[in-house]
Amino acid sequence: MVLGILFLAVVVALFSIAFSFILAVARPAMSLRRRVLAASLGAGIIPSIPAFFAIGYDVVGPAERMVALSATGVFALLMAGLVGFPVAYVFSSRAGRGRASVADRGKLAE
Repeated sequence: MVLGILFLAVVVALFSIAFSFILAVARPAMSLRRRVLAASLGAGIIPSIPAFFAIGYDVVGPAERMVALSATGVFALLMAGLVGFPVAYVFSSRAGRGRASVADRGKLAE
């Protein structure tokens, strides 16, 4: 069980790095806070999607289904906050450090 949680933490960290760089390239005008929040939430939710579908098809009663879905949702947000947010913050700030701002790019083009 511990290895599974560590594996999921590594997957969340990798998704967070990928989303951070994609947002840094695709949306350079987006603020650092919004990029970090979007990358960390996406990184926490994407790996838990198969669990949501598995719980939806496997659990029989509606009460058990709600408890299981709630626990999975809390775990996804927990992974996003504890693993995704710090990784996204570090890599988003590094990716945005070497770039000129949108206003500076316009001055350089003239």
